[in-house]
Amino acid sequence: MALHLSSAPNGNGNGLVLRSDGADVLVAPTPVRLATSDGGAVALGYDTVEADGEGTRCRVDAALGDGTRVRVEDVWTPSEQGDGFLVDRSITVLEPGSAAGVRAELLLESSLAAAQADWQFYVTGALYNRNDTDLDGREDYLGGHVQEYRDDRNGHLAVLAYLPTTRQGLSLARTSVPRYDVALDTDELASGVVVKDSDIGSLGVVFAEESPLVLRAGYPFGEERTFSLETSGRAWAGYLPIERGRAAGVQYEVRLFSAEDLTEAIWDVTQRQMLRLGTRPAPLPLPLEELEQHRFLLTQLYFKSWESEEDERRPAGYLTHFSPRSGKTLGSLIEYGFTGAQSLHALNAIRRGHRDEVPLWINRGRQVLDFFVREFQSPNGFSQGIYDPLHQRFVTWFTGILMPFQYSDDEATLKTFLGSQITRALGPIAAELREVPGNYTRTMCESAYPLLLAYEEELRHGTEHPDWLAAGEVFGAFLLMTQGADGSWHRGYSPEGDPLTHPVEWFGSSRVERGSGTIFPVEVLEALHRITGRDDYKAAALKAADYIAETFVPGVLYCGGLNDTTHIKSVKIDSVGVMFAMRSLIRAYRLGGDERHLAAAVKAAKILTSWLFLWDVPFPDGSLLASGGFRTTGWAVCDAIPGGSYVDDEFLEFLGDTLDVAVAGEVPELVDVVELVLNGMQYGLSIPGNMLGYVAPGIQCEGYMTAYWLSAPEATAFSGAASKVKGDDNDTCNGLVNAQALYGLDALRDKYGTVDFGEIRRLALERMGTQTR
Repeated sequence: MALHLSSAPNGNGNGLVLRSDGADVLVAPTPVRLATSDGGAVALGYDTVEADGEGTRCRVDAALGDGTRVRVEDVWTPSEQGDGFLVDRSITVLEPGSAAGVRAELLLESSLAAAQADWQFYVTGALYNRNDTDLDGREDYLGGHVQEYRDDRNGHLAVLAYLPTTRQGLSLARTSVPRYDVALDTDELASGVVVKDSDIGSLGVVFAEESPLVLRAGYPFGEERTFSLETSGRAWAGYLPIERGRAAGVQYEVRLFSAEDLTEAIWDVTQRQMLRLGTRPAPLPLPLEELEQHRFLLTQLYFKSWESEEDERRPAGYLTHFSPRSGKTLGSLIEYGFTGAQSLHALNAIRRGHRDEVPLWINRGRQVLDFFVREFQSPNGFSQGIYDPLHQRFVTWFTGILMPFQYSDDEATLKTFLGSQITRALGPIAAELREVPGNYTRTMCESAYPLLLAYEEELRHGTEHPDWLAAGEVFGAFLLMTQGADGSWHRGYSPEGDPLTHPVEWFGSSRVERGSGTIFPVEVLEALHRITGRDDYKAAALKAADYIAETFVPGVLYCGGLNDTTHIKSVKIDSVGVMFAMRSLIRAYRLGGDERHLAAAVKAAKILTSWLFLWDVPFPDGSLLASGGFRTTGWAVCDAIPGGSYVDDEFLEFLGDTLDVAVAGEVPELVDVVELVLNGMQYGLSIPGNMLGYVAPGIQCEGYMTAYWLSAPEATAFSGAASKVKGDDNDTCNGLVNAQALYGLDALRDKYGTVDFGEIRRLALERMGTQTR
């Protein structure tokens, strides 16, 4: 799909037209829009459009309303692939006026014959298809027709509009990596007007009804509707300081290309941006084995057990929900699954204990699993998720960032932990949830699956735990009992095994959202089938994979991986939802050999890659992440509500599954992706010589702020990821972080006998070349 450029004079000067096969694809009647910090704005065509070697040089000298004069020069050069144009833009202040700052936008309108409802969209970690998993026809989060993101929230530095009816994709990407940024003060965060020298721009797509589809780039950034500042979604923008002679430059690429569906269009953008941005794995801060040891020993520091005289249930667990700066455990909760990951910790301890011949670690792991089997499970297989030893009771629902709801239900107290915005948004939902008994499907599966793996590990070393297997089989019976006729499971269940549906913000308001629990049980059923040989487990797993392949994959509607949220809704578009879908599909393929499941697993893996940062965000000098040398390349965005403002740790658990997809699907590019993640996500870990202000080596926070999210000034005692600014961590360490990282490394050992990635790469590529399917 070769693109050709020509000028189009109009009443605003000279616009541009991009054509393919004689038909207009994109038009730019006013390719330059200039805005000043005092609220003024003007959209202009070019004064001149001239040939310049293989490219076209376009220029406009603009006199703005405040008296500022600015020159914008764009050089449009055909890309070497012939499917688009590189746009080198320079901005120069010729004469200051009364305004303090100026920003420039590039505006491109689609000319393709399509209604707005026909389009599908993509922005890294923020916009997938139309962000409408509740299927009400409206975008679920920002709620409008403008999706615009700062560069430091855009892991691929690209936006995409895809037209399924013609299988055409239009993308606009930034191809010059942002090099620097500066800290913002409280006045700027409060006002939303930022006049500073920063290399952070923005990219967006505007799809208002009855208007042309618009691809938009801004420099510096602009976000017309955003949660960067507060839950109201109010706008903010950055401006270059207006000083005579001040100049700035940025490069973009605009493309037209073909793809069979939205997934392949996103994958095309991913591959192109990895090339354009020069994406490479970050160097490891220490050898993996040393990093692994720091993680493991840190976790062991937080093991605690109670004697029967203290609590007749004899609890045991790793109390790893704590502040990294004080090391003090927040509360005393023992959580199985999700952020507590007790079973996964126990599995890791048993595996390492056997490998290093340390009985203490093995015995601790056994205590944790014995506690679960003895106390958490009902006769029908339902299991509790969280035990509070302080009050000697089980508690429900509030986990992860929402753990403070377990500490208090007093609004004033909650505000000191969570801030007023989250407390206000989620308080009524929390009040309703307190009256709902039950547990998440994810949590129950993440309790049982490591238990079964630990059973197999112990059996290999001569120790059998029949009660562990019995607990796994009782839960298997619960899964068989609760599976829907269509192969699905709900997001949560009551102790009686009834699906939970209210509040809908928590359990879903559409078939897609309510059925998002289906992405979790396959791993459990696969393990049970392997251990027992029972075909009913296999049949249930394959039926679930059919549901996943049909419900989530075609429309890129992956959702429901997380159990917590900052506001709006808990069941949402998130990266871990893609991870579990991919894992379930590739394991179903291994179980049944159905090529449909493999094809769907490859699709899911490609979408999972789209959640990654492919470049290193620059952090303000003096911030924690700048001082600690944090690298964003290889980190995955958490979910679509904060978008790319916040990255978290979960991908490390799924490295083995991603390699399985790479090998079975013969997609060598996914091997590169695994290395990006494996290396990049070792950053933020406290190590000797780079302790990040943490109290011990081996601490890694739950997540990190690559940009701004609910950052309007507000003082809180503990805010998780809210009321944070760019360059912060979220001040929370929980069990999931190191549990997943350690499990991921053991998964590589299981499959390749090593954690040396050079050797893993060699073996993976060799298996691709020798496998027969």
